[in-house]
Amino acid sequence: MSLNQRIPSQISKKEPQHIFRRHISESSWTLWNWYRHLHWYGLLTTVIIPLVGLAFTVKTTFNWYTVIWSCFYYCFTATCVIAGYHRLWAHRSFIASYPIQFIYAFFGSSVGIGSIKWWASAHRAHHRYSDTEKDPHTIRKGLVYSHIGWMTLRPHPKVRNSVKECLGDDLINDTLIDWQEKNYNELLILTGLMIPSFIAGIFWDDYLGGLIYAGILRGALVQNSTFLVNSLGHCVGTQPFDDKKSCRNNWFLSFLTWGEGNNNFHYEFSADFRNGINWFDFDPVKYHLIILEKLKLVKNLYRASESSISQCLLQYQQKLIDKRRAKLNWGVPIDQLPIISPEEFRKWANDEKHKRALIAVAGIVHDVTPFVNDHPGGVALIKTSIGKDATSAFNGAVYDHSTAAHNLLATMRVAVLSGRTEEIVWKQQQQENKEVPLKQDSTGQKIVRGGEQATIIKKPVRTAGAA
Repeated sequence: MSLNQRIPSQISKKEPQHIFRRHISESSWTLWNWYRHLHWYGLLTTVIIPLVGLAFTVKTTFNWYTVIWSCFYYCFTATCVIAGYHRLWAHRSFIASYPIQFIYAFFGSSVGIGSIKWWASAHRAHHRYSDTEKDPHTIRKGLVYSHIGWMTLRPHPKVRNSVKECLGDDLINDTLIDWQEKNYNELLILTGLMIPSFIAGIFWDDYLGGLIYAGILRGALVQNSTFLVNSLGHCVGTQPFDDKKSCRNNWFLSFLTWGEGNNNFHYEFSADFRNGINWFDFDPVKYHLIILEKLKLVKNLYRASESSISQCLLQYQQKLIDKRRAKLNWGVPIDQLPIISPEEFRKWANDEKHKRALIAVAGIVHDVTPFVNDHPGGVALIKTSIGKDATSAFNGAVYDHSTAAHNLLATMRVAVLSGRTEEIVWKQQQQENKEVPLKQDSTGQKIVRGGEQATIIKKPVRTAGAA
């Protein structure tokens, strides 16, 4: 009996048997395993509780005081998340006094997006592995997944490992962060439900309205405004700084996310305490931190230098220019033109059989036959240069032609003259070959493009496939 014909009972126990178990995130959804795909705690805090709160709105009496209180508590807790969770602990954009840190940690718990330790490390992993399979909420898995799916579905082990990798000592050894994580559930109930309900109940006798509007629905709004940065912030908007990653700037998103809409800027300058460089960028947290700095409650607000910001803007503009330049017709590259002698040039020009209007300008032979009758200076003038070197006439002796005329002439080149002018011609190649980006600008200064810095080593990067 062959090995392939053995029944399981006949296989020796000494033979190694490897069992590979696929993680549930790699399995298809079925009627028998759907519950295993779900992250029940995340589903409870981001979907079930908000839906319950929404259902109870029909049983609550509308109260303007509760609405105002809910708006205030929304702005306050959103600021605690953005200034605390995001800019302080995830990116270390400034140093805060202990009372400010405590307020951020205490009331940041009211949103229901997890502890500081978990959220900050997950956000760092998102920056480090953006748009890859290790990104906790990669946009490559779709808009819904990047928005809320990553909170409600069990993550792949690669994601869990990437989050652990980004759990730095600053998060591990912080006693306040440790205290918040250990008491997170209690803090969530206290700050997310009890405090907003008690404030509304004690002052204007609306316990239920405070619980529903200032508690549950307010928390859900802060959650989703944060999630919008992960979803819409990676697929809608502009990319003025770089397009290597999916992050985008969106001025409208800034209003929906309480000042977090300039995602493309943030990815280039993640340590900057601002979310945008213009005075009109909607970023209330920026002004909140500036006021606290004046009051000596925070310090060392980090600002990226104007020079580094301008460099990124200019490099990306240069990249766009290079792309547009490559699509235009600049004529046959000089190094691809045949080399002919002056005698051959004159012979071609005087060939009555082909009747080609050939002229030489700067050592390059051009066939201007299709343009003779359209020449703005007249047919006679251009015919006087056929079979001759028209360099001086073309460059001011007769008429100093425009930039557009030089560009048009380049599309008619057919050969290069050998001899003394050949060396000059080859030096021109770098400047006008559309396949070879310019290394110097018009003033002779070196152009340093994005992706061509001396410290960059180009290598293939693995990315997650689109779901």
